[in-house]
Amino acid sequence: MMKKLLGAALMGILVVALTACPQPNPNPGNGGNGGDGDGGGAFTGIMGYVVNANAGEAVADSQVTVYEHGTATQVAQTNTDADGAYEVPLAAGSYDVKLAKSGYAGSQVLNVRVEDGKTTNLNIIQRKAFNPAWPTDPPEVTLGKVQDGNVYEAQLGFIPYDVTVTPAAPLTTDLIYAALGKTPGSGFITGRRSIFVSTNSTGDRFLDPLAYAAAGPTTFQVVAYDTNGNRTQLLRYVEVSLPFINDVDLVAPELRNALAVTLNKQIEFFRVGPQAAPSGANLYVELRWIPKQDSSHAPNDAPYGYHVYRSFDGEHFERIGTVGGLTTRYLDASPDLAPGKTAYYRVTAFVGELESEPSNTLETTPLDAFDVHLTAPADGATDVSTAPTFEWTASPTVDGLHYFYSGALWDTLSGENAWFASGAMPILADRTDWTWNEDGAYTNTFLETLQRGRSYEWQLIEAYALDDPVHPSAVSVAADGLGLWFPFGVASTDHFTFTTAP
Repeated sequence: MMKKLLGAALMGILVVALTACPQPNPNPGNGGNGGDGDGGGAFTGIMGYVVNANAGEAVADSQVTVYEHGTATQVAQTNTDADGAYEVPLAAGSYDVKLAKSGYAGSQVLNVRVEDGKTTNLNIIQRKAFNPAWPTDPPEVTLGKVQDGNVYEAQLGFIPYDVTVTPAAPLTTDLIYAALGKTPGSGFITGRRSIFVSTNSTGDRFLDPLAYAAAGPTTFQVVAYDTNGNRTQLLRYVEVSLPFINDVDLVAPELRNALAVTLNKQIEFFRVGPQAAPSGANLYVELRWIPKQDSSHAPNDAPYGYHVYRSFDGEHFERIGTVGGLTTRYLDASPDLAPGKTAYYRVTAFVGELESEPSNTLETTPLDAFDVHLTAPADGATDVSTAPTFEWTASPTVDGLHYFYSGALWDTLSGENAWFASGAMPILADRTDWTWNEDGAYTNTFLETLQRGRSYEWQLIEAYALDDPVHPSAVSVAADGLGLWFPFGVASTDHFTFTTAP
């Protein structure tokens, strides 16, 4: 019962924090709808990052080789820098980009289009090989029925395709993804896609462009992984038309939350970006907004979808994502994100080529990762007091941030759990110690003191930092055993066992 009550109290406090609305930036930028996310300017070629996972860390010194599409003709070669970044000047055309690094799986992106006078931004995932002694050649991928230049009518809700994957022997196919628009890889922060597991062929399938909010020029993309983590991404450039769209009076949505989340332990099933996170960590920004409509025209003015824009100077925005009209949430896991680097966001509603004015602008500055280590009672300690003082250290800490903790104790004999707090104080703020029953929460119960000669295990079940305890725009998570900030939880670094005095 105590655990349930404390969990409810914790959730109550955090619901306030998570649903609090940061105030809009008083300077919304240039007021336009932003760029198209394709770069632009004098540089013609491909640039981006190579990372080991979605919202993950950089893959440095990976060899990037560029070939004329569909041939073995090499046109350029470079290596990623310490941030996983690379840049390849190229003439306009179509290319295949292949990655190689010792200890890592092979990765390639096929049919990358470069336009004259434009920069093609291409972020690529390169996983560590499951077994470096196994083949590291990316699998062959064949996409049927979809060709460059195909035009599809969204109202038909039907884009037929089939995919066949041939991994290098003796590997087998692990996953196949198919989608319109970006399909960065596996993980809950990946956009909508069709998934096929442990099969070399999808068979005859179709995608509904309405489900992807696809309109105008876009890409049909396929991603395939084999059992050694080798990856192939194949692009086809298509167009989705919306001939039934007439005059629509769209209203800008209201952006309510932009929360940067830093996890100090990399979640391996994230698959998308690089420099974004500190080494061994994950970093992403979660956006939430509220749809708005003109009541005099509804429901005819309901949006077909939303475009998400980001800026790093608060003035020049580029489009980084598109979601369907029933979606009010977007997770930005771009490798361009970094701790201490402020990002600005806004959202527009659209139908076809018609687009609303931009929403209000919100900003967030991601926090660096930190970790917490237990100090006392030490692991394996004996003759510990039945009313011990639990102590821990956090590093690094930053002035101006607010650090919150919640501890948990497990009786290894009875299996009972207890917490380092009461319903009146479920979270320990800016503290690095707690003495058993210091607040009297367990007085007159069997937990008033620990049992003599008994073994216990303890950990910090929650440990996180906020930039603002009431209206947070950034959180750094060292432990999240309750899944309050990250739905799958973040494990504690230390689990210490001790024995009380007989």
